[in-house]
Amino acid sequence: MPNINDLTSQARELLSGSIDIHVHASPDPFAERKMDARETVAAAQEAGMGGVVLKSHEYPTQPLAWALNSEFKDINVYGALALDHPVGGLNPDALETALRIGTKVIWWPTFDAKWSRDTFGRWNSSAESITVLNEEKKLKKVCHQLLDLMIEHDALLCSGHLSPDETLILLTEAQKRKIRTVITHATSFNIPLEVQQQLANQGSFIEQCGMPIFREDDEGKQAVQSIVDDVRSIGAEHIILSTDLGQASNPPPAVGFGFWIEHFISLGFSNEAISRMVQQNPKEAIG
Repeated sequence: MPNINDLTSQARELLSGSIDIHVHASPDPFAERKMDARETVAAAQEAGMGGVVLKSHEYPTQPLAWALNSEFKDINVYGALALDHPVGGLNPDALETALRIGTKVIWWPTFDAKWSRDTFGRWNSSAESITVLNEEKKLKKVCHQLLDLMIEHDALLCSGHLSPDETLILLTEAQKRKIRTVITHATSFNIPLEVQQQLANQGSFIEQCGMPIFREDDEGKQAVQSIVDDVRSIGAEHIILSTDLGQASNPPPAVGFGFWIEHFISLGFSNEAISRMVQQNPKEAIG
């Protein structure tokens, strides 16, 4: 298993001060994780990172972030909420509660999104899948309530696992309301380049996760190449590199982030471009 010492000095330098906006850790009710939240943050701080966002599909992570920020002084830990069935789905009460205790990052439906279930399946829920659009293909009324709360508390909207059409409609409306937005693991979840480009031109950041680089099969290699192609097409000024790591079979997130950075170094991306994608853009997105 690779470790921080396996990275080049250039990658370690770029990892210093970086922010990974997409990290998984235990406790997790359904998936085995590499580390618990404290171990994940400790490893990120040791690597010199500037911050991590703790993501759970099932529960709000802000209480964990609050406790860890009290302990770790040289790194910022950000709490998040995913609007899936464990918190009531598109639930204004759950969102307001999370925002009032300092949650900074809100994923819209992920594994419980209809498009996600239809495309990738769902292993642990029989509840009805979630869509943000009504029969007229417009945002449901509750979505406007949720957006109002996000404006009030200055939170970052991440698209989750919504369909390309839902992503375009939701993020366009959010941008009109001056909400900061991110397309979640855009290429890996089949968001077409033209949708990425349109939303980037409107002000969204495009997230590209590094988890596929640890797959050695042809499908993994093709996924990485597709990501790189889209990054080149859209431009570093609109891209956030993150990991989506934390799986037991993969390297620790901080190590994986370093290797994701190193991959872009090996492809000839400049230090300035990589720094923009792992430091400046995540910081601007989180606010």
